[in-house]
Amino acid sequence: MMNTALVIPVRLFGRWEGFLHSWGCFRFFLLALFLCSPAVVRAGWVQQQSGTTAGLISVYFFDAQTGWVAAHDSGFIFRTTDGGLNWERSLVDTGRIFLEVVRFLDSQHGFVAGSRGLYKSTDGGLSWSFIPQSPGIMVGDIVFVTPQKGWLVSSAFYSGEGGVGNLFQTTDGGMAWVKRDSSRYYVFRNVAFADTLFGCYTGDSHGWQQPAFGFVRQTTDGGSTWQEVASGDAYGPVRFLGRNYAWRSLYSGWSYPRSWGIRKTTDQGQHWVDILSRQTWYCSCSWNPAIALVDTLKGWVLLSDTLFVTRDGGANWSWQIPPGRSMYDMFFTDSLNGWIVGYRGLILHTKDGGSGVWENPQGRFKPLTSNLSFSVVPNPFSSFATISGYERASFALYDISGRRVGLYNGDRIGEGLSAGVYFLRSSIQNAKPLRIVKLR
Repeated sequence: MMNTALVIPVRLFGRWEGFLHSWGCFRFFLLALFLCSPAVVRAGWVQQQSGTTAGLISVYFFDAQTGWVAAHDSGFIFRTTDGGLNWERSLVDTGRIFLEVVRFLDSQHGFVAGSRGLYKSTDGGLSWSFIPQSPGIMVGDIVFVTPQKGWLVSSAFYSGEGGVGNLFQTTDGGMAWVKRDSSRYYVFRNVAFADTLFGCYTGDSHGWQQPAFGFVRQTTDGGSTWQEVASGDAYGPVRFLGRNYAWRSLYSGWSYPRSWGIRKTTDQGQHWVDILSRQTWYCSCSWNPAIALVDTLKGWVLLSDTLFVTRDGGANWSWQIPPGRSMYDMFFTDSLNGWIVGYRGLILHTKDGGSGVWENPQGRFKPLTSNLSFSVVPNPFSSFATISGYERASFALYDISGRRVGLYNGDRIGEGLSAGVYFLRSSIQNAKPLRIVKLR
C-alpha cells in the first residue's frame, strides 16, 4: 500500500469550494468529451461507472480491491470490493449533509467527516453512526498513527477573511477528541505523521480572495511539543515516505497570477528544494492539491483540473491528464493502482500507474525539465523579454547578490525591474541560470 502501517493522510476541506463554481450542462458536455478522448486511455486511465451524478469529493482504498468514495453533495458513501468494477452505496445520515472525506483504518473500521461532524463505521462502510463528541464541522485533515491514537485539524471561517483553527487528539480510536492547540487567527489545514512520533501540521490566515501567510509546525515526540519550522507561505498537504523523505505544497503571491509549487526534503525537513512550480489563476484548487507518493522516484500531483506525474523524484514532470475537467481527490495503493474522483460522478482508474503521458497542446503550459534549453529574446532588453514556447511557464529572477527579485511568466521576463544584470532560473532546481541584462 502507499501508506504504510496505519498512517492515514486525509484532506477534508478546500476542494468543496470548487463545487460553488460549476458550469452546469456546459461542463458536463466538456466532461463527456474528455471521457471519450483516446488520449486519456492512452495515458493509462479509464473511467469506472459510479452510478451517480453527484460530485465525488474524497477517495480512499485499503488495498487494490477494497475502497470507498464520498459524495460531497448527497450524503452517500460508495464502496467497492472488486477494484471499482462495481460500487454499492450507503447513506451516512438521514438528514441532508455535505461530506468532505472518507478514510478507513482497516477493511471494516472507518470515518467520514460531514457538515454535522464525524461518523464512524465498523462494518466496512455499510452503516454509519454519529460521534457525539465530534470536534467541529469543518474538519481539515485527520491521521491515525495507531488504531487508537490519531490527530485531527478543524477550522471555522469568518465571513470575509481569516478563521479559527483547532488541533485535536484522540487516544480511544476516534470516539473522544481533546483539543491540543488552537488559534484565533489561523485556519489549520493539514496534519500528517511519518510514524508515531514524527509529524507536522499546517495553517494559514486564509483569505477568500488573497493568498495567506502560513506556517508548518513539527513534532518529534508524538505531539507533546511542536516547533514552527516554516512560515511565510500558505502551506498545503504534506506527504511522508518515512521521516527522511517528504513533499509539501505551498501557495504564495498577493496578486494574480499566483505562485504555486511542490517542495521536497530528503533530510527530515532540514532543507527543502523546489521540484515543481508554476503560476496559476486558480484559488481554491491551489490550497490543497492531492499528492500521491509511492517511492522516492515516482509521484503524482493533482491540481484540480490537471494531473502531473514524475518518475525521477521531481527532476522532470509530464502532464498525465490535461486540463478541462474538475477532479477533486486521488489515491494510489501502490505504483500501479490509482483512482481519481471528481465532478458529476467521475471515477478514473489506472492499473499501470498511468503509463502514458499527454502531449501538450500547442500554446498551453509546458512542464519544465532540468535539461531545458531556452533563450531570452531580446537580451539585453529595455522593457521586457520573452521565452518563446514557454510563455505560460514561471521563472525566478535573481540579482547579482543572489536575492530573488521576482517570479515572471515567460512572456514578461523582467518587466518593471530597474536596469542591471540579473540571472534567470527555471522552476526546476538543476536548470542552469541564464544571465540577462536590462538596459535603461
